[in-house]
Amino acid sequence: MGVFRESKGVVSRQGQAQRPEGTYEDQYSRHGFAGDQAMLYRRHPATAWTRIEGPFRNTVADTNVMDLPDRTDPRALPTVLMFNEDVAVAVSHRSEPMPFHYRNADGDELIFVQRGRGVLRTDFGPLRFGEGDYLVVPKAVTYRMVPETTDNLFYVVRTTGPIGFPERGVLGQYVPFDFGVLETPEPDPARGDESGEWEVVVEQTGRLSSIFYPFDPMDVVGWQGTVAPFRLNIRDIRSISAERLDIPPSGYATFDAPGCWICTFTPRPMQSDPDSSFVPPYHRNVDYDEVSFILGSEDEGATAHRSGLLYVNPQGAHHGPDANPFSQPERPARFTTYLLNVDVVRPLTLTAAYEAYATDQQRR
Repeated sequence: MGVFRESKGVVSRQGQAQRPEGTYEDQYSRHGFAGDQAMLYRRHPATAWTRIEGPFRNTVADTNVMDLPDRTDPRALPTVLMFNEDVAVAVSHRSEPMPFHYRNADGDELIFVQRGRGVLRTDFGPLRFGEGDYLVVPKAVTYRMVPETTDNLFYVVRTTGPIGFPERGVLGQYVPFDFGVLETPEPDPARGDESGEWEVVVEQTGRLSSIFYPFDPMDVVGWQGTVAPFRLNIRDIRSISAERLDIPPSGYATFDAPGCWICTFTPRPMQSDPDSSFVPPYHRNVDYDEVSFILGSEDEGATAHRSGLLYVNPQGAHHGPDANPFSQPERPARFTTYLLNVDVVRPLTLTAAYEAYATDQQRR
């Protein structure tokens, strides 16, 4: 639309600021927070319902307590919790190295290391990883996950299209990070004098096949080109902030893929202008399902929400401050939370593995 801008009734001339007394903002937005929008001013919080009947609901689950197969079975793969035609979101508690090499022929993978350390061995060479690392593996690159710790937690976003970076526009090339901080692997070929058999498990259209070699297939001695696995640590991301207004989630986009945005929220100064809202308003992200992982905080005492919580808000569902993982009753000096958002265009199907641990957000 975007062909008119109207103002009716009791409103503020500036959204997310100077809110009329006795009202609650309800932000209606298209195309995430980058399209047409309207701000409604309500007499009651938009999430103050008494109950919901049916499957349309905001849910939360604790990924720390999920009993996942790859915690004890090294041949198991990450457990898919939700998916659509473009994206699948999975969780892994892998405690032992993969006894095979793995190749995802269905799409790219983004692995976030919530807890643990080790080495991701790839065709291109090894990437060491630790807490707070993003590992991006392009489609059909062969890799082997080799954790060096046993208490591990990984979040995996699988996309059918290539994972890339959003356009940076007027912000320039150094926000939210300089591409120079990306780490790509150095070749580290297998010695080639070992005897035995090596297995490569290939996943294609959701089905598994195994290719066997009489040598270690990690034998690349060199590579060149414009595509490779890479590592980015969350502490290398420098979030933008504004003194007088809350920045919408699209301002924190780290990666994108067809049908998907991946956003990273990191600690920053909180809005200090007393006229501004310091938490997002109640809102309906009507064109995107929102998946939010709580990664941690500068000060764990500042939030009652545990690291590892996973929030799911379907498109069109109201959510906001009272169900907000970083809301506080008084204006803090800093936003202290690390948060990973996966926003997807097509509605997600929740799997039984997720539903087994999910509860309504309002009940938590």
